[in-house]
Amino acid sequence: MYNSQEIVSISNRNIPSLITLPAELVYSILDNLDMLTILISFCNVCKRLKNITNTYHRYKTFTILNLTHHRINEQEFECLVNTLQNNKTLIEIHLRCNKIDNQKTKSLTDVLKTNTILTTLVLSNNTISTDGAQYLANLLNNNKTLKELDLGWNQITSEGIRYIADALNNNHTLTILNLQINNLGNQGTQYLTNALENNRTLMTLILSNNCIDYEGAQYLANMLCKNKTLTTLILSDNRIGSQGVKYLANALYNNKTLTKLHLRLNRINSDGAKYLADALHNNNTLTELHLGWNDIGNQGVQYLSNALYNNHTLHILHLQYNKIDCIGAQYIADALQKNTTLRELYLACNKIKNQGAQYLLNILKNNQTLTTINIQSNKIDFHEIQYLIDILEKQRIQF
Repeated sequence: MYNSQEIVSISNRNIPSLITLPAELVYSILDNLDMLTILISFCNVCKRLKNITNTYHRYKTFTILNLTHHRINEQEFECLVNTLQNNKTLIEIHLRCNKIDNQKTKSLTDVLKTNTILTTLVLSNNTISTDGAQYLANLLNNNKTLKELDLGWNQITSEGIRYIADALNNNHTLTILNLQINNLGNQGTQYLTNALENNRTLMTLILSNNCIDYEGAQYLANMLCKNKTLTTLILSDNRIGSQGVKYLANALYNNKTLTKLHLRLNRINSDGAKYLADALHNNNTLTELHLGWNDIGNQGVQYLSNALYNNHTLHILHLQYNKIDCIGAQYIADALQKNTTLRELYLACNKIKNQGAQYLLNILKNNQTLTTINIQSNKIDFHEIQYLIDILEKQRIQF
């Protein structure tokens, strides 16, 4: 006869343990778990389970980890960092809005320094500041595969951006850097532009909402005269003004690589539009220009329209919220009678009314290159011009 303790001992010996199950049964268990659980929990149980997981077919093809708004807790974050030390599949990690502070940034960057797989790291909407920026700069100095880094909406000031700028002097892999909604100011912009005068890999720079005024625009313009790789510059929601635009426009005379320039919400008036229009007469590379939410008015539109007569490269033009009425619409319509390269025109939230709409819709009869024209919220009575809309391809008109 067995006593009660012996019976329990024998029973326990007959219960299969997760860590001793055959690999095929472990695969069956993994089939019923989501990838986040496998990555954060299962991989950290023991070495045997980690090895089995590494051969699991879903894990081997798991390349993108998206934890946006997941609000990952301390334990989950620690497990994630431990897993990343040996992970050989993830090429993108998205940690937007996860309360990642400087210390977590250090833990993350420490394990990614030697990572040879990751190409995209998204850390926007967190609480990263100067120390965190320094840790990220160290990552850029060591990692040789990271191509996209998103640090938007953090707490990085000019002091922190100086570390990242220094790293860009030596980094040869990063192609996209998003720093929108921080507090770089003109000083931080200067640090960045000094680095980009010699950088040969960064192609997209996003600096929206960073308290940059005409002084910062001058630093950017000087950089554009020397940089040969940047193709996209996003400067929306700053304080550049027409004086700052003058610097940027002068740079466009000589720059041969920039294709997209966003200046939405930058206090630009008709003078600024004239500076850009003059540049467009000579520039042969810019394909997208965003001037929405400014104050260029009819006069500014006239300058830009005159440029469209001769410009053969601009494909997309944004002019939303610019106090443009039917007179400005006529300037654009006249230019589009001859321009054969503009494909998309955005005029939403102006005051072109029925008359302006007629000018623009009439040109669609002959202009076959304009594929999209947005005239939403322009005080237009479409019942009165229905005859025009009926004879046009409706998919070309957004209203």
